[in-house]
Amino acid sequence: MENNDSKDNGRGLLYSAYHKLYSALSSLEKFEKETNFFDNITYLDSFFSEYRNVTFMLQKSLAHTEYMKAYEENRQKYLLNDTCKWFIDKRNEVLKQQPFDLEKKIRIVVYTPSDNLALPELSFTIEDDIEFSTLIDSMREFFTKLNLVEVMFSAEFSFFERGKTEELHDNFVEGISNMKLFMKSMKEAVNESCILSDQLEKKIDEMKFYRIPKNMLLTDDYIFYTRKNMFERASRAELSLGVKNGKVPSSNFEKMFPGSKDLFESFIMLHLVTFQMQKNLMPTCLIVYNDSTMQLMSFDSSIKTTVYRKLYEIANRIEKEEIIDVMYVGEMYIYKNTKEILNLESRERIKYKNSESLIFFKSSHDLTNCFYAFDSAMIDDMEYIVSVLLSEKKDKFENLAFMNPIINEFKRLVHKNNKP
Repeated sequence: MENNDSKDNGRGLLYSAYHKLYSALSSLEKFEKETNFFDNITYLDSFFSEYRNVTFMLQKSLAHTEYMKAYEENRQKYLLNDTCKWFIDKRNEVLKQQPFDLEKKIRIVVYTPSDNLALPELSFTIEDDIEFSTLIDSMREFFTKLNLVEVMFSAEFSFFERGKTEELHDNFVEGISNMKLFMKSMKEAVNESCILSDQLEKKIDEMKFYRIPKNMLLTDDYIFYTRKNMFERASRAELSLGVKNGKVPSSNFEKMFPGSKDLFESFIMLHLVTFQMQKNLMPTCLIVYNDSTMQLMSFDSSIKTTVYRKLYEIANRIEKEEIIDVMYVGEMYIYKNTKEILNLESRERIKYKNSESLIFFKSSHDLTNCFYAFDSAMIDDMEYIVSVLLSEKKDKFENLAFMNPIINEFKRLVHKNNKP
């Protein structure tokens, strides 16, 4: 027996639930890291309320139908967990007790050629919030005292329920993913044709909050130009391979280039071929794990701060995730008279470049470092490529300061593991 109310105007049994999920995610889409607390709390309250209403609507639509058994089974499988229970608790709290008690934290990391400096984390609540632009502006004097031509730094935002340690973003991504899987399973069980539900499902799949990488949502990269006393924020892009956890077997590269002697050479050949076709290349890191899997990360940015941050973040993952190799490829300007450009901003140096190179770097857990540089103008010359590959690997390299966090972390771990 079907609930005829749900069929009014051609609406399927799942339409109401899909609309509530769309409403919940629409509220979350408005949540922005630099938005004031009043608005962000309002968006969170709306999200919790509408998210909980998804199952309410389904229960009403499916009542007295043959699909209630599938509903209970899928609810048990996808929604009866700690995260979804927390969503329900928060919904009851924001509706009956108080608005969501939000806490925002900001972590600023400064990157220099010699070292990286993580400043003390700043914490804000609705009682003491300040605009981020005001916070950044207040750092001009500090940056100037570093006596650098330009100061590269990033600002990472994170959000919490006040007094808790679990990041909201992680909980939201998990909860939304579970609800989407639940709805997908219910759609398969009901197996009905509903244009409205299909349209809503498509809109939900296109929403950015749980689809865009966390760092793209919550981290910004900057350069402070000391002489001009001005900031520049990066415009960025990242390439997503659509693979869960981003990890694939390392053997994938071996199959692509069976003639290569090792993974690093396969990495080099892949990107040489790509550069030959495109004449440009996004900076890319290949992370190799001790379980014979790997992760490829390609990104682009209008300023070089992003490269420093990416390698810094990877270095912080090495011990916990058991990373054994880190490879990098990117384009680099080559200067002969380096002394003349040392006091120039990076964007001013370009007119003094002598050539451009495609550089490859590898740092390993056994403290071996490999470095190759290919003149971009000669990338189509296979004899030249072979000659570079056959040349002796360089252990000494300059102008690759962004790799220092990786190198130093491997050194730290070797020292730690060799302690008596």
